[in-house]
Amino acid sequence: MNHLLNITKKELKELLTPGSIISLVVVVIILMSVGSMMSGEMDDISTPSKIGFVNEDGGPWSDTTIDAVYSFYMSTYNMSSDEAMEFVAFLTAPGTSVSDAEIIDMMKKEGVVYAVKLSPDFSSNLDAEIRGLISEYYIFENKGLLGSASTSISSLIIPYISDYLTSVLVSWEITDPDTAYFVLNPIRGNDTHTYVNGEVHAGVTPMNISASMMGQTLAIPIVIMIVITMIGGIVISSMGNEKENKTLETLLTLPVKRTTIVSGKLLASAIMGLVFGLAYMIGMMSYTSGFTAGLGGGTNLADYGLSLDMTDWILMMVMIFLAIFSALGLCMILGAFVKNYKAAQTMTLPISMMAMIPMFITMFSSWDSLPGFVQGILFAIPFSHPMMAMDNLMFNNMDLVLGGLIYLAVFVVVTIMITVKIYNSDILITGIKQTKLGRTFSWKKN
Repeated sequence: MNHLLNITKKELKELLTPGSIISLVVVVIILMSVGSMMSGEMDDISTPSKIGFVNEDGGPWSDTTIDAVYSFYMSTYNMSSDEAMEFVAFLTAPGTSVSDAEIIDMMKKEGVVYAVKLSPDFSSNLDAEIRGLISEYYIFENKGLLGSASTSISSLIIPYISDYLTSVLVSWEITDPDTAYFVLNPIRGNDTHTYVNGEVHAGVTPMNISASMMGQTLAIPIVIMIVITMIGGIVISSMGNEKENKTLETLLTLPVKRTTIVSGKLLASAIMGLVFGLAYMIGMMSYTSGFTAGLGGGTNLADYGLSLDMTDWILMMVMIFLAIFSALGLCMILGAFVKNYKAAQTMTLPISMMAMIPMFITMFSSWDSLPGFVQGILFAIPFSHPMMAMDNLMFNNMDLVLGGLIYLAVFVVVTIMITVKIYNSDILITGIKQTKLGRTFSWKKN
């Protein structure tokens, strides 16, 4: 039994290093902060959202429709009539005709992302047993997988209005089958208009756009996380093996500059990571496009100005390459302090978590919808930038793209400089305990 306890204590001492404990604590703190942020996002989605109302008709049936909207809020969200009225913004006076662009401008002014419009002949059509037209207007907000959640109320409110009007129309004396069909289906919808990238597009909803964007929203962050975690683990483990097998000492005695050794190791690993990343990206985007096709993701994003040209793809590849280089630089710095292969395994945790955190954030939200402190965390993690790049390029957020490129380039240079300095020192051979800093802490400990 004593032997078992001694071996267990020995293994735990090797695995539970100060570096692994600190990295674990930092990761937990970051995850708790991100979880709190995501909880806030979900709370915002579950709360009722305000809608705009454009009444070009002004007739009696438009008043009934307004009552239906109030009733929707009262029954769905358990509101009073006064509270329900606060969630309806009347964008124009009754009977006033406006253009699509004017409606979008008024929606922006009122701060609503969804509005309905009654056609000028709405009441006269219903009186003549002709289905009334209700048009829908959206302002698309790029929020990752939550992008269309703020306008999901549309899938509930139009059917509710239809049922409400039906409950009023059933008092009619019905003898004609056509009249019965009209009473059960008084609303003619599917006249949708969505504001995307500065233009109003007909026949598409935010749900369609979000479903089509889901392919890259899911694929890019997952692929980058997988590649960085895999390449990082290989590099750190390789350094652990080299130390354990004493091959690192032989390499450092060769008549080759340490800068050349560092650059060669980084460049080879980065090229391998980029090749793996491209292969995984093609496979993942093919997989997710097939998956999202069944969710209404057949929308051609190029029709709405949401496609990438050759320059954009080049920027994407450069950013991915720099992110991989950044990860490798961090791995080589961490790998310099491992003693063997076993210790190297624990050092992959910080890199893995630094890749996973931005992956989850960018999948479910967008840069503009994040709180300031989360934006700061996201920007500081170098792997975040290629994960955000595709959406930023689609929506012309070039300041963030170029800022990310500059940050990545500086990060790469700094990590290479630190790595070269470590390789020029004796830390790789003697370990950190033999340095001045290591001796200071050892003396304090004793």
